[in-house]
Amino acid sequence: MTDRREAWYLRCGPEDVGEQAVLVGDRGRVALAAEILTDAVVLNEDRGLTTATGWHHGRRITVSAFGMGAPIAAIVLHELRDLGVREFVRLGTTMSIGATGLGDFVVAHGAVRGESTSRTYLPVEFPAVPDLELTRRLEESVHARGLPLTTGLYASFDGFYTEMFETGAGDRPVEQRYATLAASGVVAVDMETSALFVAARALGVAAGSLCLASVEGTTNVKLPHAERLAAEADLLRAGLDALAPAPVSV
Repeated sequence: MTDRREAWYLRCGPEDVGEQAVLVGDRGRVALAAEILTDAVVLNEDRGLTTATGWHHGRRITVSAFGMGAPIAAIVLHELRDLGVREFVRLGTTMSIGATGLGDFVVAHGAVRGESTSRTYLPVEFPAVPDLELTRRLEESVHARGLPLTTGLYASFDGFYTEMFETGAGDRPVEQRYATLAASGVVAVDMETSALFVAARALGVAAGSLCLASVEGTTNVKLPHAERLAAEADLLRAGLDALAPAPVSV
């Protein structure tokens, strides 16, 4: 027998992870991140929660996929935090609102708590806000790569077809919801960011969110496939650089 302490779902131990982590929805992005990282090792693929750890600019970073939705995203963050991770970046896709354009890279300055998971960590009166220093680094990393940047509030919801996706039925409630959100400074909609911000605060770790606007919220128009794949690679590189900046030459 060993004393190895494994995370319940991620099935890896403290020695397997770095102190910084990237959280992605699509496990395909873990494979892409592994190509960017040096000496990446896949730790787990159980339940689709593909997780790998490698090196980027001299820092050990773990990348973990959670699939879709706030409950499982919070589980992955919580387990990684228990293993010793202290800084998290969500790198994913989002729906655009208002002036946010398809292909924009969107850094969250906070999030509307429209999902239910965050309430299991802190009361609804608590704001969903990111770590400010990490958020600054994310913005600088996007700027450094010359990528189109939008900043502002996210809104996170549980119901994709009931709250986020315009089905064409009824009186266009999604379009009306998005118009109201945009008027209040919301620039993107997803399913996880507010829960991750609140859970991170409750657990005493830092979190930031940088996403690619890959779907136009009110029309459901998608970013073309090839363009999205290229942008997702830029997204991963920008996020990894924010966690582990390249050394400055002197």
